Amino acid sequence: MDQVKVQFRTPEEVMDFTNVVSRYECDMDLKKSSKKVVDAKSLLGILALGLENVLELCIYSDESCEEVVKAISRYVIA
Repeated sequence: MDQVKVQFRTPEEVMDFTNVVSRYECDMDLKKSSKKVVDAKSLLGILALGLENVLELCIYSDESCEEVVKAISRYVIA
């Protein structure tokens, strides 16, 4: 499992993000806290977490997830 922090500022960014991650077969979740977890491929789920929040993306895969992280790099924060 790989984890990176991401942030979205507009609904358009969320739409772009979900379009990109939906191309990959691995499961992905976004967490706002330990109690608020949504499917990273769900547009409405991400919007329910709110914009401008720092979210933790968890990618569940046995293989390297570098390709996914590279594809969403504009949303990854340090």
